[in-house]
Amino acid sequence: MQKSTLRFFVCLLAICSPLLTLAQTTLGDKSLPEEQVNVQTKRAHKPTKERSVRSKKVNVKHTPRYEYYARVEKVAKEKQRIMRKMDEPQYTNPLYYGHKRPPKRHAVHKMRYCKECGIRH
Repeated sequence: MQKSTLRFFVCLLAICSPLLTLAQTTLGDKSLPEEQVNVQTKRAHKPTKERSVRSKKVNVKHTPRYEYYARVEKVAKEKQRIMRKMDEPQYTNPLYYGHKRPPKRHAVHKMRYCKECGIRH
């Protein structure tokens, strides 16, 4: 029996001795081989989702300044309309007879002599 136990311990020592030599020798020896380091630092490229383009909503604030500029724009637009109307020649329409506005058609017994154009109307 003693021989069998002795053989058992010798075999166990023969199996475990190579394993003990591969064990960690010092506390500071924690670095990985270079191949493993390069594999870990490289990350796989994951395509990101394209962000949808959001339209910005116009933020209209009805402040006194905003209302002032709205009134200024309205007045400027009205002034441009009047200027366009003034650019048209004033006496091109024969119905006007030289008047700013066409004269009213009065009844025959109410017609008067006009000082501007010299015609009764």
